[in-house]
Amino acid sequence: MIRNRKSKKKFIGSRPLFRVVISCLIAACLFFPPLSSAVELTAAIFEIAPWGYRDDNGKVAGIEYEIISAIAKELGQPIDIQLLPYNRMIRHLETGAADFAIFYRSEKSEKAGEPLVKWGDLDIIVIGRSGTDIKTYDDLKALSIAVRLGGYFDPQFDSDTTLRKHMVDNYADGIRMLKSGRIDAIVGTAATLYWELQKQGLVSQDFGRPFFLSTAADWLHFSRKSANQDAKKKIVQTVETLIKRGEFARIFARYLPAEWHHH
Repeated sequence: MIRNRKSKKKFIGSRPLFRVVISCLIAACLFFPPLSSAVELTAAIFEIAPWGYRDDNGKVAGIEYEIISAIAKELGQPIDIQLLPYNRMIRHLETGAADFAIFYRSEKSEKAGEPLVKWGDLDIIVIGRSGTDIKTYDDLKALSIAVRLGGYFDPQFDSDTTLRKHMVDNYADGIRMLKSGRIDAIVGTAATLYWELQKQGLVSQDFGRPFFLSTAADWLHFSRKSANQDAKKKIVQTVETLIKRGEFARIFARYLPAEWHHH
């Protein structure tokens, strides 16, 4: 009987300790979220076809959408993809509202986010009206060239004040002006210009041979304000794996004819 009373007192006396342990576990759950929620990623893509756009069913589509979807599949986790105007994409990256975005690497881009890994190089070309023969950079000086507002294409081209540049709001307007003969040529990424030709029911044979101007490196930029900094290493490994496997090359090839491939 005496032993039983002592045993009961010992059990009762352990209750405060039990309550402390439970309280600590509850606090840990409140202040430290599960690992799965800590690694949820958000990507922003800019709304310029064929890089990012909405298809006929209103769903996000495009080169960057497919690239990020391939990254998500390889990572084994979903990535929330936001389709945004270019400047808003940059703001999301700067504030951490998006974990990463993919676009040209430049001095400006490096201020918006950390250049983490390059997925590919993009050809910058100039196409002219049918019969226009552009063989050298100097040949551009005899032409009036449509240039998209806010676009960056090549350091020499961008800063060259001797060229006759006609600023346009978008590539669609530039292609229409080229088709009507109001301008002599247009500059842009090969994939973007080819997409717009197709959209307007045109074919590359309706225009002059593309003149290769330069190459722009397209990088995955990671937000310095992202709460998921620990995901960077895995993302780099995933992108490098997909490059070696040729996955990105297969995606890009669907948006550009073989004769327009410079590399």
